[in-house]
Amino acid sequence: MKKIWIAAYIFVFCSIMTVVSYLYWDITLMKYCQTLSPAIKNIADIITRLGISIWYIVTSVILFLFFRYIYKNILNASRSLFVFLSLSLAGIFIDILKWIGGRYRPIELFNHGCSGFTYFKTSYELTSFPSGHAQTAFTLATALTILFPRWGIPLFVFAGTVSISRIILTSHYLSDVIAGAGVGILCTMAVKYFFNRKQIKLTGN
Repeated sequence: MKKIWIAAYIFVFCSIMTVVSYLYWDITLMKYCQTLSPAIKNIADIITRLGISIWYIVTSVILFLFFRYIYKNILNASRSLFVFLSLSLAGIFIDILKWIGGRYRPIELFNHGCSGFTYFKTSYELTSFPSGHAQTAFTLATALTILFPRWGIPLFVFAGTVSISRIILTSHYLSDVIAGAGVGILCTMAVKYFFNRKQIKLTGN
């Protein structure tokens, strides 16, 4: 029951902050980031690549197959499966939300003055909300923190840094990033709940 309340608090907090950011901060922050120096953007461009989900998904599949069928370590196989399912579920949910929202990316704000939602669109310029990179980073951080709690702080610093890089590069608004982070955390918690119900062990204790 306690974990359900935690999930509810996270959902409410991220929802409120997403709306507040959309109404008051998004456009101002984008215009500021547009003026940042090329050196800062070059660093952000390197960091942002750490939010590409395919590398983590493929790695988790390889690790699952290795631990399940070669090394015969059920615990690590379950952990790998947990990471894979968390990333996959969150990624699917993000894609659905992107399609439903159809939000203009910041480039459309600069080029055509558009920043709102058009709904049910799939082109790149209309899939800003939520941020897939932020979702990937926070899904991974949440999943690995569940598995290895002592690494929680650096993992979430990593996730936050990747998410900020999306804003610096003017690829996403702040509200996109907040929503993506929320989806990543909540989907991972949902997968953990499923593992608990199935009594699949994820820790060595």
